[in-house]
Amino acid sequence: MKKKPNLQVARKKMIDRFVSAGSVKPGEVTMPLAHLCTTFCNVEELVKLPLGQARLKTAIPRMVRAFLEFDADSARAQAAEARLAAAMVDLNELRVTPAIEVAAILGSRYPFSEHRSSLLHRALQSIYERENQMSLASLQNMKKAEIRNYLKTLAGMTPYVEAVVGLECFDVTACPMDTKLLLWLISKGLLDERCTTLEAQQTLEREIIAKRMHNFYLGSRKELEDWAPKTWPPVAKVPSPVLAPPAVVAPPVEAPPAAKPAAKARTPKSKSITVKKTAAKK
Repeated sequence: MKKKPNLQVARKKMIDRFVSAGSVKPGEVTMPLAHLCTTFCNVEELVKLPLGQARLKTAIPRMVRAFLEFDADSARAQAAEARLAAAMVDLNELRVTPAIEVAAILGSRYPFSEHRSSLLHRALQSIYERENQMSLASLQNMKKAEIRNYLKTLAGMTPYVEAVVGLECFDVTACPMDTKLLLWLISKGLLDERCTTLEAQQTLEREIIAKRMHNFYLGSRKELEDWAPKTWPPVAKVPSPVLAPPAVVAPPVEAPPAAKPAAKARTPKSKSITVKKTAAKK
Protein backbone atom coordinates (compact mmCIF):
# COMPACT_ATOMS: atom_id res chain seq x y z
CA MET A 1 0.00 0.00 0.00
CA LYS A 2 1.40 3.35 -1.07
CA LYS A 3 2.23 5.64 1.82
CA LYS A 4 0.63 9.08 1.73
CA PRO A 5 3.11 11.96 1.59
CA ASN A 6 3.46 14.13 4.66
CA LEU A 7 1.91 17.38 3.42
CA GLN A 8 2.83 19.23 6.59
CA VAL A 9 6.55 18.85 5.82
CA ALA A 10 6.02 19.98 2.23
CA ARG A 11 4.01 22.97 3.34
CA LYS A 12 6.73 23.88 5.85
CA LYS A 13 9.28 24.04 3.02
CA MET A 14 6.92 26.23 1.03
CA ILE A 15 6.32 28.49 4.04
CA ASP A 16 10.07 28.87 4.59
CA ARG A 17 10.51 29.75 0.93
CA PHE A 18 7.87 32.47 1.03
CA VAL A 19 9.10 33.84 4.36
CA SER A 20 12.62 34.14 2.94
CA ALA A 21 11.30 35.88 -0.17
CA GLY A 22 9.40 38.42 1.92
CA SER A 23 12.05 39.12 4.55
CA VAL A 24 13.95 42.41 4.55
CA LYS A 25 17.49 42.06 3.27
CA PRO A 26 20.39 43.30 5.43
CA GLY A 27 21.00 46.98 4.82
CA GLU A 28 17.69 47.50 3.05
CA VAL A 29 15.91 50.63 4.26
CA THR A 30 12.13 50.45 4.49
CA MET A 31 9.67 53.03 5.74
CA PRO A 32 7.26 51.91 8.46
CA LEU A 33 4.33 52.70 6.14
CA ALA A 34 5.87 51.24 3.00
CA HIS A 35 3.26 48.48 2.75
CA LEU A 36 0.28 50.55 3.80
CA CYS A 37 -2.17 52.02 1.33
CA THR A 38 -2.16 55.84 1.39
CA THR A 39 -5.01 56.58 -1.01
CA PHE A 40 -7.35 59.27 0.38
CA CYS A 41 -4.72 60.01 3.06
CA ASN A 42 -2.13 62.76 3.37
CA VAL A 43 1.27 61.04 3.33
CA GLU A 44 2.98 63.92 5.15
CA GLU A 45 0.49 63.73 7.99
CA LEU A 46 0.86 59.94 8.21
CA VAL A 47 4.63 60.15 8.64
CA LYS A 48 4.21 62.54 11.59
CA LEU A 49 1.79 60.22 13.39
CA PRO A 50 2.80 57.31 15.63
CA LEU A 51 2.76 54.01 13.78
CA GLY A 52 -0.36 52.76 15.55
CA GLN A 53 -2.39 55.87 14.71
CA ALA A 54 -1.10 55.90 11.13
CA ARG A 55 -2.17 52.28 10.65
CA LEU A 56 -5.60 53.01 12.08
CA LYS A 57 -6.01 56.01 9.77
CA THR A 58 -5.11 53.92 6.74
CA ALA A 59 -7.28 50.93 7.64
CA ILE A 60 -10.13 51.70 5.23
CA PRO A 61 -7.85 52.83 2.38
CA ARG A 62 -5.87 49.63 2.93
CA MET A 63 -9.12 47.72 2.66
CA VAL A 64 -9.83 49.41 -0.67
CA ARG A 65 -6.40 48.37 -1.95
CA ALA A 66 -6.94 44.82 -0.70
CA PHE A 67 -10.16 44.53 -2.67
CA LEU A 68 -8.18 45.52 -5.76
CA GLU A 69 -5.29 43.14 -4.98
CA PHE A 70 -6.86 39.74 -4.54
CA ASP A 71 -6.52 37.49 -7.61
CA ALA A 72 -4.65 40.28 -9.42
CA ASP A 73 -1.05 41.48 -9.73
CA SER A 74 0.30 44.46 -7.77
CA ALA A 75 0.92 46.68 -10.79
CA ARG A 76 -2.71 46.48 -11.86
CA ALA A 77 -3.91 47.06 -8.33
CA GLN A 78 -1.80 50.20 -7.95
CA ALA A 79 -2.95 51.56 -11.31
CA ALA A 80 -6.59 50.87 -10.43
CA GLU A 81 -6.13 52.52 -7.05
CA ALA A 82 -4.75 55.63 -8.75
CA ARG A 83 -7.76 55.75 -11.09
CA LEU A 84 -10.15 55.54 -8.14
CA ALA A 85 -8.26 58.26 -6.28
CA ALA A 86 -8.46 60.53 -9.33
CA ALA A 87 -12.18 59.92 -9.79
CA MET A 88 -13.28 60.18 -6.14
CA VAL A 89 -13.03 63.06 -3.68
CA ASP A 90 -13.01 60.92 -0.54
CA LEU A 91 -14.10 57.58 0.86
CA ASN A 92 -17.69 58.77 1.27
CA GLU A 93 -17.98 59.44 -2.44
CA LEU A 94 -16.53 56.01 -3.14
CA ARG A 95 -19.09 54.50 -0.77
CA VAL A 96 -22.10 56.09 -2.43
CA THR A 97 -20.89 55.45 -5.97
CA PRO A 98 -22.81 52.54 -7.51
CA ALA A 99 -20.74 49.40 -7.93
CA ILE A 100 -21.34 49.36 -11.67
CA GLU A 101 -19.67 52.78 -11.96
CA VAL A 102 -16.69 51.62 -9.90
CA ALA A 103 -16.35 48.64 -12.21
CA ALA A 104 -16.37 51.01 -15.20
CA ILE A 105 -13.51 53.00 -13.63
CA LEU A 106 -11.50 49.81 -13.13
CA GLY A 107 -12.09 48.82 -16.73
CA SER A 108 -13.58 45.80 -18.42
CA ARG A 109 -10.19 44.07 -18.64
CA TYR A 110 -9.55 44.21 -14.89
CA PRO A 111 -9.87 40.71 -13.39
CA PHE A 112 -13.38 40.16 -12.03
CA SER A 113 -13.96 43.94 -11.93
CA GLU A 114 -17.71 43.72 -11.44
CA HIS A 115 -17.50 41.11 -8.68
CA ARG A 116 -14.82 42.92 -6.66
CA SER A 117 -16.53 46.32 -7.14
CA SER A 118 -19.71 44.89 -5.68
CA LEU A 119 -17.86 43.42 -2.69
CA LEU A 120 -16.08 46.74 -2.08
CA HIS A 121 -19.33 48.68 -2.26
CA ARG A 122 -21.03 46.38 0.23
CA ALA A 123 -18.09 46.48 2.68
CA LEU A 124 -17.88 50.29 2.72
CA GLN A 125 -21.63 50.56 3.15
CA SER A 126 -21.51 48.06 6.03
CA ILE A 127 -18.84 50.13 7.81
CA TYR A 128 -20.92 53.29 7.49
CA GLU A 129 -24.02 51.56 8.82
CA ARG A 130 -22.10 50.39 11.90
CA GLU A 131 -20.00 53.50 12.60
CA ASN A 132 -22.14 56.24 11.03
CA GLN A 133 -18.90 57.51 9.51
CA MET A 134 -16.09 56.23 7.30
CA SER A 135 -13.72 55.33 10.12
CA LEU A 136 -12.66 52.25 12.06
CA ALA A 137 -11.62 54.18 15.16
CA SER A 138 -13.91 51.99 17.29
CA LEU A 139 -11.51 49.07 16.71
CA GLN A 140 -8.67 50.87 18.49
CA ASN A 141 -9.50 49.53 21.94
CA MET A 142 -10.73 46.09 20.87
CA LYS A 143 -8.91 42.84 21.41
CA LYS A 144 -7.41 41.18 18.35
CA ALA A 145 -9.99 38.41 18.30
CA GLU A 146 -12.77 41.01 18.43
CA ILE A 147 -11.15 43.01 15.63
CA ARG A 148 -10.98 39.99 13.40
CA ASN A 149 -14.57 39.03 14.10
CA TYR A 150 -15.62 42.62 13.30
CA LEU A 151 -13.85 42.49 9.94
CA LYS A 152 -15.13 39.02 9.09
CA THR A 153 -18.73 40.02 9.67
CA LEU A 154 -18.66 43.03 7.34
CA ALA A 155 -20.82 42.55 4.26
CA GLY A 156 -18.88 41.62 1.15
CA MET A 157 -15.77 40.62 3.10
CA THR A 158 -13.37 37.95 1.79
CA PRO A 159 -10.69 35.95 3.66
CA TYR A 160 -7.93 37.82 1.82
CA VAL A 161 -9.20 41.33 2.57
CA GLU A 162 -9.97 40.79 6.25
CA ALA A 163 -6.61 39.12 6.78
CA VAL A 164 -4.65 41.90 5.05
CA VAL A 165 -6.37 44.67 7.01
CA GLY A 166 -6.04 42.76 10.29
CA LEU A 167 -2.40 41.86 9.66
CA GLU A 168 -1.08 45.22 8.45
CA CYS A 169 -3.27 47.63 10.41
CA PHE A 170 -4.03 45.85 13.69
CA ASP A 171 -1.23 43.24 14.09
CA VAL A 172 -3.71 40.39 13.92
CA THR A 173 -2.13 37.04 13.04
CA ALA A 174 -4.05 36.27 9.87
CA CYS A 175 -3.01 34.66 6.57
CA PRO A 176 -4.19 36.55 3.45
CA MET A 177 -5.54 33.82 1.18
CA ASP A 178 -7.09 34.45 -2.22
CA THR A 179 -8.15 32.07 -4.98
CA LYS A 180 -4.85 32.54 -6.81
CA LEU A 181 -2.74 31.35 -3.86
CA LEU A 182 -5.22 28.55 -3.16
CA LEU A 183 -4.97 27.22 -6.73
CA TRP A 184 -1.17 27.43 -6.59
CA LEU A 185 -1.09 25.36 -3.40
CA ILE A 186 -3.46 22.82 -4.95
CA SER A 187 -1.37 22.64 -8.13
CA LYS A 188 1.69 21.80 -6.01
CA GLY A 189 -0.20 19.07 -4.19
CA LEU A 190 -0.02 20.90 -0.86
CA LEU A 191 -3.78 21.09 -0.40
CA ASP A 192 -6.70 18.92 -1.35
CA GLU A 193 -8.55 19.89 -4.52
CA ARG A 194 -11.78 20.24 -2.58
CA CYS A 195 -10.23 22.72 -0.13
CA THR A 196 -11.93 26.12 0.06
CA THR A 197 -10.23 29.47 0.51
CA LEU A 198 -11.31 29.68 4.15
CA GLU A 199 -10.13 26.14 4.91
CA ALA A 200 -6.75 26.85 3.31
CA GLN A 201 -6.42 30.02 5.36
CA GLN A 202 -7.13 28.17 8.59
CA THR A 203 -4.64 25.42 7.67
CA LEU A 204 -1.76 27.84 7.08
CA GLU A 205 -2.57 29.88 10.18
CA ARG A 206 -2.01 26.75 12.26
CA GLU A 207 1.43 26.24 10.72
CA ILE A 208 2.80 29.81 10.50
CA ILE A 209 3.87 31.54 13.69
CA ALA A 210 2.84 35.14 14.26
CA LYS A 211 6.23 36.79 13.75
CA ARG A 212 6.63 35.14 10.33
CA MET A 213 3.15 35.82 8.98
CA HIS A 214 3.85 39.23 7.47
CA ASN A 215 6.97 37.99 5.66
CA PHE A 216 4.98 35.01 4.37
CA TYR A 217 2.32 37.36 3.00
CA LEU A 218 4.87 39.59 1.25
CA GLY A 219 6.82 36.59 -0.05
CA SER A 220 3.73 34.85 -1.43
CA ARG A 221 2.68 38.00 -3.28
CA LYS A 222 6.17 38.41 -4.70
CA GLU A 223 6.60 34.78 -5.71
CA LEU A 224 3.20 34.46 -7.39
CA GLU A 225 3.28 37.87 -9.07
CA ASP A 226 3.79 36.41 -12.56
CA TRP A 227 1.82 33.21 -12.01
CA ALA A 228 -1.80 32.68 -13.00
CA PRO A 229 -3.91 29.52 -13.07
CA LYS A 230 -4.80 28.07 -16.46
CA THR A 231 -8.46 28.05 -15.53
CA TRP A 232 -10.34 29.86 -12.80
CA PRO A 233 -13.09 28.07 -10.89
CA PRO A 234 -16.61 28.91 -12.02
CA VAL A 235 -17.40 30.53 -8.67
CA ALA A 236 -14.86 33.29 -9.39
CA LYS A 237 -16.74 34.25 -12.54
CA VAL A 238 -20.20 34.47 -11.06
CA PRO A 239 -21.60 37.96 -11.65
CA SER A 240 -22.50 39.84 -8.53
CA PRO A 241 -26.18 40.18 -7.63
CA VAL A 242 -25.62 43.89 -6.89
CA LEU A 243 -24.61 44.49 -10.48
CA ALA A 244 -27.16 42.23 -12.09
CA PRO A 245 -30.09 44.00 -13.72
CA PRO A 246 -33.29 43.89 -11.69
CA ALA A 247 -35.23 40.77 -12.33
CA VAL A 248 -38.22 41.29 -14.52
CA VAL A 249 -41.11 39.78 -12.67
CA ALA A 250 -43.72 38.44 -15.02
CA PRO A 251 -47.17 39.74 -14.21
CA PRO A 252 -49.29 37.13 -12.51
CA VAL A 253 -51.39 35.19 -14.92
CA GLU A 254 -54.97 35.76 -14.07
CA ALA A 255 -57.19 32.76 -14.13
CA PRO A 256 -59.77 32.95 -16.87
CA PRO A 257 -63.16 33.91 -15.52
CA ALA A 258 -65.37 30.99 -14.72
CA ALA A 259 -67.76 30.23 -17.51
CA LYS A 260 -71.25 31.25 -16.67
CA PRO A 261 -73.79 28.48 -16.87
CA ALA A 262 -75.59 28.53 -20.14
CA ALA A 263 -78.85 30.33 -19.84
CA LYS A 264 -81.89 28.23 -20.50
CA ALA A 265 -83.53 28.95 -23.79
CA ARG A 266 -86.58 30.97 -23.23
CA THR A 267 -89.62 29.96 -25.17
CA PRO A 268 -91.30 33.01 -26.61
CA LYS A 269 -94.54 33.72 -24.93
CA SER A 270 -97.54 33.35 -27.22
CA LYS A 271 -99.32 36.60 -27.59
CA SER A 272 -102.97 36.52 -26.66
CA ILE A 273 -105.18 37.36 -29.55
CA THR A 274 -108.15 39.49 -28.79
CA VAL A 275 -111.05 39.27 -31.20
CA LYS A 276 -112.96 42.42 -31.58
CA LYS A 277 -116.64 41.89 -31.73
CA THR A 278 -118.28 43.67 -34.58
CA ALA A 279 -121.45 45.51 -33.78
CA ALA A 280 -124.58 43.76 -35.03
CA LYS A 281 -126.37 45.38 -37.95
CA LYS A 282 -129.72 46.72 -37.20
